[in-house]
Amino acid sequence: MPQLQPSNNKSPHLPQLGPGLRNLEREQHATWIELFFDLVFVVAIAELSHYLEEHLTVIGFLQFVLLFVPSWWAWVLFTFYSDRFDTDDSIHRLLMLTGMLTILFLGANVHNAFGEGSAGFTLAYVLARSVVLALYYRASRHVPVARASVKLYLASYIPSTCLWLISIFVPEPLRYGLWVIAIAIELSIPIVGSRILAGTPSHPSHLPERFGLFTLIVLGEAIVSVATATTNIDWRLPSIMAAVGGFAIAACLWWLYFNFLENSVIIRDIRSVHIYNYGHLPILMGLTLVAVGIEHTISEANHHALSVATRWTLCGGLALYVFAIIVVWVLGCHRRVKWLSVSMIAISLGLAIIGGSLPPLVLEGCLVAMLVSKVSLGILRARKTAQLVAEDAEIIETQL
Repeated sequence: MPQLQPSNNKSPHLPQLGPGLRNLEREQHATWIELFFDLVFVVAIAELSHYLEEHLTVIGFLQFVLLFVPSWWAWVLFTFYSDRFDTDDSIHRLLMLTGMLTILFLGANVHNAFGEGSAGFTLAYVLARSVVLALYYRASRHVPVARASVKLYLASYIPSTCLWLISIFVPEPLRYGLWVIAIAIELSIPIVGSRILAGTPSHPSHLPERFGLFTLIVLGEAIVSVATATTNIDWRLPSIMAAVGGFAIAACLWWLYFNFLENSVIIRDIRSVHIYNYGHLPILMGLTLVAVGIEHTISEANHHALSVATRWTLCGGLALYVFAIIVVWVLGCHRRVKWLSVSMIAISLGLAIIGGSLPPLVLEGCLVAMLVSKVSLGILRARKTAQLVAEDAEIIETQL
């Protein structure tokens, strides 16, 4: 993982836009405006998490997914634009700040998105995508290679925006069917237009850093969940132990993600970019589910067993997280399947199914033990690898 050093490389002249026109081997870091921009997604993720907490049902989960995907996609659109064409000049900053305002409105309408806030959520999302369109249009006026990106963006913007706006006047549940179709169009266009996007390659150091920062925002929600749940407990020993276990789970997930990020990320061609990008959707959703599950586990620590909804949210979220990392690891990084990771999915799902017979602390303890074992083995392997590398270097030096 590249060290976080916000870039201060301002490019007042747009002809310097995009990594397609600069050295891809040079490390590129997040700018201050990008870091500031991410703050509004702290609000959006918190609202999405709270919505799931209050609607812990199958229908509530489906609604959460329908809200999470466009919120995540809005971040993706701004991030990929900045990765390719960021100038960090005054106009760019003003447009990014405008985008931040639209995301704030988006997050503010999450809670009532399936009620009175439906129109507000829709309009905020359409405005956010419109700001991205303005950014691309500005780039296309000065950089010929960006013009193809504008055409590709319009290919999804026009039909999906029409569907989003029409949905405001359509009754439920047809309204949400239009949302699904619009999102499907938006997510499919980058894959269809892979050849066009290959002309403006992503920066190999900047993109992992940006996704890592967004993952930290979602992981932060798990820490907030521990803090929030502990303010409402009676401070009995089971509740305290559940809070400690919840923090341990969040810490292990952080460790696993950034160890995976540092040792496996290879994003050079457009295929690996797609796998890395879309693979992060279930990773982030899984982390959000775990955060909600941790909070409910702490609240139910004194019960005989966790509720079905809490078990599936906590264990199912963990299984989804591990599965998504395996997919990125195998398909995007061309690595072998690690069967210990596969067993983690099986154990998590098994606990979700039969965990109703286990006390909350026992079930949570099983998850903690599994994650700590995985992290410990990773540490031992890393030390062994480093030792072997050092020994090989010493042998070569001796032979020379």
